[in-house]
Amino acid sequence: MELEVNDILRRLETRTRQLILSYRNQQDEIAKLQEKLQEQTKYAKALEEENQKLRTDYSRLKAARLIDMADDDDLHETRKRINRMIASVDRCIATIKA
Repeated sequence: MELEVNDILRRLETRTRQLILSYRNQQDEIAKLQEKLQEQTKYAKALEEENQKLRTDYSRLKAARLIDMADDDDLHETRKRINRMIASVDRCIATIKA
């Protein structure tokens, strides 16, 4: 009977040590995974910030392009008006000469 109790106690002790070892291994793994998660979170945040900066730059570029296109339209319209004025002046000169 005492032999059985000692055997049970040894098995219990062995299982307890295995459980403690497993627990420590799991704690180490959890710590590594938490560290990796923090690194990935920092990387994701950096990518988000870069993405936002690129979106802002793109919006500014788009606005600048619209302004540039508007300037081109104004320039084109101004050239048309000048050409019409020159044509009108030429007609006036032709009328005066006639």
